Amino acid sequence: MEDCFFVGIDIGVTLVKVGIYDTKGNCVSIIKKNSPGKHSGSGVFIQSGEEFFSIIINALKEAVEKSNIDTSSISAIAFSGQMGGAIGVNKDWNAVTHWSNPIDTRYTPYISRMLKSAREDILKLSGTNYPYFAPKVLWWKHEFPDLYRNSHKFMLLSGFIAGKMGDISIEDAFVDKTYLQMTGIADIPRNRWSLDLCSEFKIDMEKLPGIVDSSTIIGKLNKSVARECNLPSGIPLVAGAGDKPAGYIGAGVVEPGTLIDESASFAAFSLCSNKYIPDLKYKTLENIPSPISGQYFPTLILIGSGLTHEWFKNIFGEEEQRMASMTGKSPFQILDEKANSVPPGSEKLFSIGLLGGRGYPSDPAIRGMWINYSWSHKKEHFYRSLLESFAYEYGYAFKVIKETYPDFDIKEVLVIGGGSRSDLWNQIKSDVIGLPYIRLTRDDFTLLGDVLIAGYTMGIYKNLRKKAKEFTVKTDVFLPDEKNHNYYKEYVERYESIFERVRDLFIDLNNIPDFN
Repeated sequence: MEDCFFVGIDIGVTLVKVGIYDTKGNCVSIIKKNSPGKHSGSGVFIQSGEEFFSIIINALKEAVEKSNIDTSSISAIAFSGQMGGAIGVNKDWNAVTHWSNPIDTRYTPYISRMLKSAREDILKLSGTNYPYFAPKVLWWKHEFPDLYRNSHKFMLLSGFIAGKMGDISIEDAFVDKTYLQMTGIADIPRNRWSLDLCSEFKIDMEKLPGIVDSSTIIGKLNKSVARECNLPSGIPLVAGAGDKPAGYIGAGVVEPGTLIDESASFAAFSLCSNKYIPDLKYKTLENIPSPISGQYFPTLILIGSGLTHEWFKNIFGEEEQRMASMTGKSPFQILDEKANSVPPGSEKLFSIGLLGGRGYPSDPAIRGMWINYSWSHKKEHFYRSLLESFAYEYGYAFKVIKETYPDFDIKEVLVIGGGSRSDLWNQIKSDVIGLPYIRLTRDDFTLLGDVLIAGYTMGIYKNLRKKAKEFTVKTDVFLPDEKNHNYYKEYVERYESIFERVRDLFIDLNNIPDFN
């Protein structure tokens, strides 16, 4: 069936992407639109599920028009999206709550309560050190009881969008298994909700969606959406996967022992493994189920790291933005060029870049910090030290990965995401970790993962692992500099120890009442 096509819909924190692909993985058309969202106070970030739905429908309509294909040849639509958060939905598939993701931090006391009560059980069963879904539900239950009561089901954003696009009963609301690690109440080894954890936290299990595999057809495109998007109704809707595991499948990360860095809004450093091993010692690695049965992605996630880069550019990069408009370069490229002149270690300017808190290991009181700067330090020092801080997180995570999975002979790191375009950052991370960093040829991996899952579901691709490797080609290689690597080792050690030294200070600062 060479003439059939697939649609991927990726629902990100900052961008919504809709792409149409042929069976060879070629993108026929792609539409990107800004995600909705507004900060309305300290720790408050509102994203409307209904606005997301409207944006996605418009993007799908535009992608169809741009593709100029026979729409009857579209075989399936698959979804991926933000993995951390929750939305409450009523019986008519209308949003009762907003989509609350980790940037909206008002729920964080409920994370602490859950971890204090059952941290080890959560880690063993749900594979997480920092749950999102269940604490959001508990926050609504205790602080917004009307919203909780009026929500018939709580679900993930991609499940909400798919439900509104398909002829799906609210009782058939679903969550794909690759999201389960983010919930804090799942039993991942048994692929079900944990009765013990739900009982412990008094979460009503009837309000939870059903758990399905990535390759499940969860419904068909309804007539209303089909008409609006100039599509035939009845196109199969495939559950798909969380944005990170979808991206890893798209990048061909399907062989155990493969290590990948996704430099995105929420960066992730992940290993492909055929073992489910809870990180009980360091409480750093998350166990994300793969769309491929029997595989997992033990992962370090950096909360909002890409958002921190954007913040730095917006707050301190006015000059670079102006230069970018005149030269055709990106502001980040200009910041990189300046920071490249700064030696490793940023002349002992040290940074913590976790502006939204440290999730892994769980340290929600942590915020951003620069320390040891003097009159000699310039903007480029501050920027390089920020890049280095995330590399130090990876250096720490790599140590944990090697100790937890000693049987894997890891030889390289694949890198994808917007941050992969930075030669400087790739080189810094290569130097810190001591492994070659390899950039891949394309940047639409999450959508490609959606398409691979859709094609496998419809029987077009007989072997998902084999097909995923066919679509991915390695390109630029960044080799570690031995001198830099040896120099960075001490910085990684200092980075590992700094949180114990500064945590109480951050807690004291956070406990100061807001000025009124």
